[in-house]
Amino acid sequence: MTENTQFKTLVNKWLNNKKAMITPSTFASFVLITENHLVPYFGKRKIGTITESDVQNYIVYLYNAGRLDKTGGLTVKTIRDVVLVLRLAMEYAYKEKVIPLLNWDLIEYPKELGNKKVVSLSKDQEQELIQCIYMNLNRKTAGILISLFTGIRIGELCGLQMKDISLTEKTININKTVQRIYDKKKGTSFIHIGPPKTKTSARVIPLPSLLVNIIKKFYNENPNHYFLTGKTRPTEPRTYRQFFSRFLKRHNLANVKFHEIRHTFAVRAIEIPEFDIKSLSEILGHKNVSFTLNVYGSANLQQKIKCMNLLNELL
Repeated sequence: MTENTQFKTLVNKWLNNKKAMITPSTFASFVLITENHLVPYFGKRKIGTITESDVQNYIVYLYNAGRLDKTGGLTVKTIRDVVLVLRLAMEYAYKEKVIPLLNWDLIEYPKELGNKKVVSLSKDQEQELIQCIYMNLNRKTAGILISLFTGIRIGELCGLQMKDISLTEKTININKTVQRIYDKKKGTSFIHIGPPKTKTSARVIPLPSLLVNIIKKFYNENPNHYFLTGKTRPTEPRTYRQFFSRFLKRHNLANVKFHEIRHTFAVRAIEIPEFDIKSLSEILGHKNVSFTLNVYGSANLQQKIKCMNLLNELL
């Protein structure tokens, strides 16, 4: 490999080198970004000719016209994900002493327009959902309650086995997640059961007593059975999302995405004064408290009203 090596050769060499050191889902994501975005733009460029200015121009292009369906630009988050793969590949070439190190501090990104609003169920909508689940209680609907009262992600819920549930300690141990991973090069997909999203996503979550009583109804002694299926094979997130969507529609409930059940748990927790943000962050499996505050800190207007009304005592 030299400075005259084409970018597509570099990125494929880097991917092959990186494969053993990252999770299958991360590898699949890197390949998808490479094939969909980087190779079409930089593929035939000699890596020694790629400059900070080229990267900056590429970001502008992605922001204005980066969508694959040709309907506009990508979000800033997606642009950052794409440029991260570009940067890692180029830094690999630098470490191999092929090209000079680019100054990535010079790279700028478009400004986000406003804060992304957290979508969650209102208290009334949440109560309607809970009552409907009680009237139609089975292990699949009980899974909705588990997420609603613990905030676990859908992949973590699909990966929950009997051996991860302690009825005596009243806890669940989150130690894996179920994902369907798409192999861009082969054009196929497969189910992968692996570690949770991040190191902090591996966690033990205490359960409310009433939730334990519901889990007991569907618990069995086979440690390898998955909770949602009662069998040794899990359901995959895509299938469970479809079940959840049909359940909401069948019972005329608020139409939300399953991940918004996790948001609902977090928003309800923030509304409880005694529920400290450190505990919430660890239960959600966030990397730090500041991340939790950034996502949910502005989600609760009613809590702000309560706080501001405390100033009435000064008047």
